[in-house]
Amino acid sequence: MKSHEQVLLDKLRASGLEVIGVAGVVSPPSVGQAWKAVANFEVTPVAKAPPAGAGTAQRLNSLWLEHAEESGVIAEDGSFLVTVVSTGSHEIGWVRVRWTSDADVSRLVDDQEQVEFIGRSLSGHHLVGVTAEEYDYWVVSLPMAPPT
Repeated sequence: MKSHEQVLLDKLRASGLEVIGVAGVVSPPSVGQAWKAVANFEVTPVAKAPPAGAGTAQRLNSLWLEHAEESGVIAEDGSFLVTVVSTGSHEIGWVRVRWTSDADVSRLVDDQEQVEFIGRSLSGHHLVGVTAEEYDYWVVSLPMAPPT
C-alpha cells in the first residue's frame, strides 16, 4: 500500500509537474495558513471557470498559469511550492515542483473529482489557488505579508 506522501507525489507527477522534492514545513505561510487564506469567505476570485463543460480544464489551467506567472508564484526556473487536497497533505507540507510543457493543473483532482490546490511562491510572498465553489471554480490570487 502506498503512503500518503507517495499518493500525493504521484498525483503531482500525473498532472505533468516535475516533482523536485518535499519541502515540508517552510517559512510562512504554512499549508494550513494558505488554505485558510484562500478559502476565506471574504475572498474574491480573480477569475472563475464553470465546473464542467467543453474547454473547462484548458481554461482553468490557463487562468491559473496566467495569474501564477503574473504574481511571481512561478520562479524564473519554473519552480514553485504546491499543496493539493489529498489525505495527509497538511502533515506532508509544501512540495517543490517545476512547471513543464506537459503540466496541466486541472488534473490535480481530489477524491470528489474536483480541482483544488494552491501554488505558493518560494519566498511565500504570494499564493494562487483554485477552489471548487458551489457554481464555479475560483482562481484566487493573494499577496501574503512577509514573515516578521
